[in-house]
Amino acid sequence: MLVVDDEILIALDIEATLAEAGAQVVAVCMTLAEALSEAALRDISAATLDIRLGRETSEAVAVLLTERGIPFLFYSGQCLPKNMQDRWPFCLLVSKPAEPRQLVDAVAALLGLKSVPG
Repeated sequence: MLVVDDEILIALDIEATLAEAGAQVVAVCMTLAEALSEAALRDISAATLDIRLGRETSEAVAVLLTERGIPFLFYSGQCLPKNMQDRWPFCLLVSKPAEPRQLVDAVAALLGLKSVPG
């Protein structure tokens, strides 16, 4: 799993939530540059992307993940910008703040799992 969020406490909370559910988080990124590098180089099963990363968006990361065939969801307190809605109309968007179970269930659905224990 790749976790991309520009707020360190939220990123670490996402990492802990997913790890407790049995996921292996291979990278936690807080900047677009970091996220692009990790998304290009790592063996990733899925990703959670915050929409806004400072003044930038995670759109370039989503494009790279799409090209690599890696499923992802957006986890954000914001709505997807129109251009991103048009590009990924069926992408999961989990609204912050979400209960840990809601995030875990969304990742499980993303990976095609019926449910994750816990």
